[in-house]
Amino acid sequence: MYRQMFQYVKELLESNHGEETNIRKYPFRKRSEHIKRVFSWAEVLVYDEPDINGEAVLTAAIFHDAGYTAPCYDINHAENSVVICEKYLKEHGFEPGFTDFVVYLVKNHSNKELMREKDTPKELILLMEADLLDETGALSIVWDCMSEGNEGTQSYEKTYNRIIDYTYRTMKSNPMVTPKARAIWERKQELVEDFLRHLKYDLAPVKGERI
Repeated sequence: MYRQMFQYVKELLESNHGEETNIRKYPFRKRSEHIKRVFSWAEVLVYDEPDINGEAVLTAAIFHDAGYTAPCYDINHAENSVVICEKYLKEHGFEPGFTDFVVYLVKNHSNKELMREKDTPKELILLMEADLLDETGALSIVWDCMSEGNEGTQSYEKTYNRIIDYTYRTMKSNPMVTPKARAIWERKQELVEDFLRHLKYDLAPVKGERI
C-alpha cells in the first residue's frame, strides 16, 4: 500500500517539476527522497506506540510534501498536498474518517508551533518530528559540504564556518517532544559537536592539545 502511494507521489512530483521546486540552489536534493526519509523516520517513531493511528501517520508522511509542484513553488504547498492526498484516498476507497484525519495531519504538518500545544494529537507531533529529523546531523553536515562545493571559491575554513552557521546553530536546541525523538536528536547533536571538534583540530592542530 505505502509503496504504491509513494510511487504515485514521486511520479506526480517528477511530472510537475516538483523534485526541484525551490531547491534549485541544491541540485543534489530531491523532494521524493526527502519524503522517503520522512516516512522512514515516521516508521521509527510510531514503532511501539500502540495507542496512536500509526497508519495515518505513515500515510501523511508520504503525502505531506506532495504539493510541491511547479505552479505553487513554496506557497501553500500544504494546501496543495491536502488536495492531492484527499483525492487519492477517496479514489482508492479509504474510510472517510481515516481520510479526514490524514488530511488534517497533512494540512498542519508545517505548523510546528502546534508541537508545544497540549491538545495537539500525538500523531501530528510524530509527523512533525519525522519531518524535522530529516537532513539533520550527519546528513546536514553533508549538505553543508556539498553546498559549499557549489560556490565559486571553496576552502576547508569556509566549509567549517558554514557547518557552524547552519548545522550547528540549527541543531543547538532540541525541538522534539516525544522521548524517542528527543533521544535521537541528542545523538545527532553529539555527532555534530564531535565532528566540529575534530575538524577544528585538523585545521589547526596544536602541539600537546588533545581532542
